[in-house]
Amino acid sequence: MQRKWSNRFEGSYEFLYGTIGLASVAPGVTLQDINDDFDGQILADVLVSQTKSIGPAELGLEFSLPMFVFEGDEDFTTPTALARQYVASMKAPHKEFVPIPGGHFAMFTHSDEFLQELVKRVRPLAVH
Repeated sequence: MQRKWSNRFEGSYEFLYGTIGLASVAPGVTLQDINDDFDGQILADVLVSQTKSIGPAELGLEFSLPMFVFEGDEDFTTPTALARQYVASMKAPHKEFVPIPGGHFAMFTHSDEFLQELVKRVRPLAVH
C-alpha cells in the first residue's frame, strides 16, 4: 500500500513510462534492452516484500571506501529518514547523506542539482 501511494505521489510510473521514448532513440539500445528493463521493474516490485526484512546490518555497515547516499528530500519510496539512519550507522573513511530536491527519481528530475552535489562532494575525494 505504501509503495502504491508513494509511486502515485512521486509520479514514478509517469517517469518510468516517459523513459521509454528516450530509450527507443538512444544509440545502441535494442527492443530487448527495453523489455529487460520492464522485467527488472517487475522483479523489483516482487522483491520489495523480501527486502522489508533486511536491516542495516544485512546491507553492510563497514566500508573501506568513501560512501555517499544521494536521495530526494521527498522520497517516499525509499524513506529519507531510513536512508539517513543507515548512513549514520555506517563506518567508512568518509560518509555523507546528501539530500537533493525531489522524490525517488530526484537524480533524473533534478539532474543539475545532483551533478552540482557530485562535483562538490565526490570530486574532491576522487582527485585527491
